[in-house]
Amino acid sequence: MKTGKKLTGALCMIGMLVSLLHMDYAAQAKVYKDGFTYQKLTGQIKKKIKGVSFHKNSYITYDDLRYVRVKYYNFNGEVRNGELIVNKKIAKKTVQIFYELFQIKYPIQRIRLIDEYNADDEKSMEANNTSSFNFRTVAGTNRLSKHALGLAIDINPRINPYINSKGILSPENGKAYRVRDVKKCKGKYARYMIQKNSRITKIFKKYGFRWGGDWKYSKDYQHFEI
Repeated sequence: MKTGKKLTGALCMIGMLVSLLHMDYAAQAKVYKDGFTYQKLTGQIKKKIKGVSFHKNSYITYDDLRYVRVKYYNFNGEVRNGELIVNKKIAKKTVQIFYELFQIKYPIQRIRLIDEYNADDEKSMEANNTSSFNFRTVAGTNRLSKHALGLAIDINPRINPYINSKGILSPENGKAYRVRDVKKCKGKYARYMIQKNSRITKIFKKYGFRWGGDWKYSKDYQHFEI
């Protein structure tokens, strides 16, 4: 009987600890709408990104970042949960933007932390993964990317590729989407390409973001920054 009571007591204690952890998460997370939250990085998230997308530096700390959860519609019209890490300065704007995109059922293939791709930007783009924070330089330069500060978000990058001033396109498997005219593009998801007058472009700009498709020399159709 004593053993049984001890076991029951231990299980109750575990249950209480789990409940407290959930309460702690709920207390930390700021809820914009159901399924759209942002909070400081937990120990678990820090452990996940350390040495992958996050590297010790003099520009940004864990405290400058926020973990964001959103809901979105995938290319099959199914509701999915996504996660991003962004700068705390744009955390609220991020959930507001993705909530508006969710309201209009804007299609996004996937939204995962770039750490799922070992912080390899090319692999993340090839998978058409929407992401934000990644401490890195701009490709082919020594200049720090806006992504390194969590101040940029890339949307459906395979179908909205980056094309540099020399015409080199990235990711390579997005070459069908070099042609930005929906009627001429032969890509399967041409109708989802981001254009100057797309609703997504207008939504991001409403919150103060700039679109890479407006750049004069290179074009970064996936890219929104602030």
